[in-house]
Parts: sequence; C-alpha cells; structure tokens
Amino acid sequence: MKKSARRFSLLAVVILSAITTPLVGQEVTEHPLIRPYPGTVLDERRSEQLNFSEFEFRVGTPPRDYTAINVQGEYRSLRYYLYNEDGTPDRDVSQLEYFENFKAAALERGGEIKWEDRHYGLVFTIPREDGGVTWCRVQTSVSAARTDLDIIDEKPLETTLEFTPAQMMAALNAEGKVALYGILFDFDKATLQQSSGKQLQIVLTLLLSNPDLRLEIQGHTDSDGSADYNLQLSQRRAESVRQYLTLFGVEPSRLQARGYGETMPVAPNDTDENKAKNRRVELVRTDR
Repeated sequence: MKKSARRFSLLAVVILSAITTPLVGQEVTEHPLIRPYPGTVLDERRSEQLNFSEFEFRVGTPPRDYTAINVQGEYRSLRYYLYNEDGTPDRDVSQLEYFENFKAAALERGGEIKWEDRHYGLVFTIPREDGGVTWCRVQTSVSAARTDLDIIDEKPLETTLEFTPAQMMAALNAEGKVALYGILFDFDKATLQQSSGKQLQIVLTLLLSNPDLRLEIQGHTDSDGSADYNLQLSQRRAESVRQYLTLFGVEPSRLQARGYGETMPVAPNDTDENKAKNRRVELVRTDR
C-alpha cells in the first residue's frame, strides 16, 4: 500500500526551546523547527551537528543568476532515507514532491524560498521567534531514496540586545518610548519564553525605581497572518507582560496593555530580518 496519506502533509512544527543547550559535534539531533519528509529515517552516522560553523547558500534566480551567501551559526548536516516496509529503498517519491513538501511547510511558517533547481537543490529561510533566521538547503537523490538537509540557525539580530534600566529611562525621557526585542513569546502564542526573564526583570527594576512612571505596554507583530488575528495576538502578548510585572509588585494602575498588531511597522515586511524588527514589545510613557 502506498503512503499517499503522508504525501502532502506539512512538516511538524516544534516550538523552539527557550534555552539552547550547548551541543557537541558527536551528538546529532533532529532540528526542532525543520522536520524531514514524512516517513524518512535519520542516518545518524552520516549526519553532523556543530555548535558553530558556516555554510554557503545560493540566493537568486536559477540557473545562473545567483549570489553565494556564507551564513554562520549552529550547523546541522542531516541525512535521511525513505524505506519500503520490506526495508528496500522507496524510490517512488520524486524530487519535486520532496521539494513541494518542504516549500509548503516553510511558507506556512512565514519563510521565503531563496533558490530552487534540480542540481544545487532547494534553499529556504524561516524566521524564528528569537529574532534570528534559520537557513536550509534540501538536496535529494531519488535513486538512493535519500534527502540531505544542511541547516544553519543564524544568530538573532543585534536588536535582541537587552537594555539596562538606565538606558531604558534615558530612551523614555528622550523619545517617550523604547522598543524591546528581548521579550520573546512561544510561536503563535502569548506565552512568555523563559529567556525573556532577564529583560522583564530589568523593566521591573525600572518601574520599582521610578514609582511615578506610568507606561503603556504595546504589542506589535509582523504582517504574516490576518490583520484581525495579529491584533488579538499582540493584545494578549501585551497583557502577558503586564501580568508578569504586576505579579512582581508593580501597581496595576501604572500599566496599560494594548496590542497594535501589524499597524505600526518599523520596517517593511519584505524580509525575515525586517519582519523580526516588527515583532516587538514597546514601552510608551503615559505620565507626561
């Protein structure tokens, strides 16, 4: 019986861990965000994982108009095989079918297709909730029933650097607002990631040190998804931040939570990097 039920299933989405555990080169794990073609089996002996490396990806228009980009970050080289029930290679899946499954999953996550041809392979990117970007090249050998994934988790944008309380106060005094990229949420949810704790504690210190300071906590998203949904998501995320701060002793009347969805971008929503800039929490003074 053919495995038609899995042919057009999308890659499973696993939310990125809030804290990345250091890895060693000998230990190979599957990528938590990019899943293989359904039914394929990882060959750990022919796969590799490194804390830090680089890989060259093609970006452009096939077949000849391309730019080679060296991307650095956590690296995985993962090899998968597809087998029939009797253990023989399953050669019935075409390269096109492999590629279409990966493309559909990437686009569903707000990713971009950077390159596609039958020789070099398929290249796509997917934005991560920490502000970074994951790059992937897919190569296939139909005759060997093999799929190779070269994956780089590029480091987050510099905008994820955290403010100190003094820097926040200086920005609030000068501009009346400050954008924070160190407050992160689980994908498509309003649940605060554990890695947000340090930035939130800094905001808490700011508020407790300045008892007259009143803030509007603003939630902002990129343009992926519907406008109504993004508005609701940003509102829930702003409320999560307010709830955290009041839980640790800030008077609730000093804080307002409001979501603006995709209505106030700080960059065009045309690249993964720009979309990451638009996904943010802003603090705006209301005591002036």
